[in-house]
Amino acid sequence: MSAIICRRHSSIRRMKRLLASAVVFAACHQSPAQQSTLPRVEKINGDRVHTVLRPDAIRSIDEPQFVRASEASFMRDDEPVVGVVQNGVAKAYSTWHLDHHEIVNDQIGGKAVAVTW
Repeated sequence: MSAIICRRHSSIRRMKRLLASAVVFAACHQSPAQQSTLPRVEKINGDRVHTVLRPDAIRSIDEPQFVRASEASFMRDDEPVVGVVQNGVAKAYSTWHLDHHEIVNDQIGGKAVAVTW
């Protein structure tokens, strides 16, 4: 029984290697239309920049909803936030939400702000 299992695992490993090779081969031999979906590389000030996502691929939060800190039971007390104070108005933006949206467009103390992460 153990010899059969070893052979089977060996076959599975071999199959995984072949599949990985086929994926690499397919990625290297794509039509021009397929290649356009690959990350674009351009130079900005001599540095290579890889564009992975199209513009606006990650949706911003445009009308954020807030609760008082004492009511934020869904957050840990030690959870990091980005804090903004403007004209005596203070708001905190959860870095967990910013990880998923990256931009919050908001109004604070009568001024438009963009909180980015």
